[in-house]
Amino acid sequence: MTTINIEMASFRLKPEIEETIFVAASDRFQREFLNAAPGFLSRELLRGAEGVYLDLIHWRSKEDAAAMMKTAETSPDCAEYFALMDVQGAEMRHFEPLAVYRKQ
Repeated sequence: MTTINIEMASFRLKPEIEETIFVAASDRFQREFLNAAPGFLSRELLRGAEGVYLDLIHWRSKEDAAAMMKTAETSPDCAEYFALMDVQGAEMRHFEPLAVYRKQ
């Protein structure tokens, strides 16, 4: 049985990158790459304190997330998006939901 997989990537932007440029690149990454990725469900791009960003991507399964990571290695769309990030201290993790709560 497959279960939804949540990919969490935390990072900072390179010092010379303005947030408006980054968001435009994120929009292109979504449109040109993720929307066509098998198993892609949803994505949230979040800004935290002290210049930390978080990209949360929901996948249909861990296998779909892994397949996308393989494809991302050679994707020009991914390279363009990732090039704006400061990879020092960047972190990527995958999670499976234990419980989902919604307002009732």
